[in-house]
Amino acid sequence: MNTYIALGDSISIDDYPERETGIAGIGAASLFARALRERDPATAFENLTVDGATTDDVLRLQLPRVRESQDDCIVTITAGGNDLLLNLRAARPPVRLVEGILERIARILDEVEQKLPNALVLLGTIYDPSDGTNMLYGEQLDREAKWLARVNEGIRELAAQRKNVRLADIHELFLGHGLSVPEGERWYWSGLIFEPNSEGARQVAKLWSAAAKGAPHSTS
Repeated sequence: MNTYIALGDSISIDDYPERETGIAGIGAASLFARALRERDPATAFENLTVDGATTDDVLRLQLPRVRESQDDCIVTITAGGNDLLLNLRAARPPVRLVEGILERIARILDEVEQKLPNALVLLGTIYDPSDGTNMLYGEQLDREAKWLARVNEGIRELAAQRKNVRLADIHELFLGHGLSVPEGERWYWSGLIFEPNSEGARQVAKLWSAAAKGAPHSTS
């Protein structure tokens, strides 16, 4: 691969793993870039991910910075989680909240394919820090859990429909590593349960590596 481009939100960034450990450059995208460079030191890395980015931010702010190229490249996408978080406990959420998220993710995939026709795209699902309990901060958030399930199912379908896209099922990978286990066993940052810690970032990077190779993922 000539270039690796990371698009999306805080699942990919360095900030929270660095806050936990004091070590720079250990977010999921940075670790994945390092793994790619071990195979090809000439691989360029463009990290466009931003804390708090929504699907709309990826479309409006990140994708315009991606240069058109016919070269082989790899793109990771983590998006949609903040769209849901912005409507957590919302009294009047958008009527088409889930449909809108999935439509924007489909547009992201379309624009990546248009700009980078020879890209391999690794599309991530959205993790659930409640580990399927639907309980966060002492509240039962069943409505929000249904939104999450529908968005993730839609992401899986989008990945299955496109020959240049491979699924990176972050949701499935992280189950059992959230609030259902002691803090020391979690893959989420202790300061905010919605963010990945250093182990979470390492696991996402390993998942991308396995998906890029078309191989099963191991959590060891």
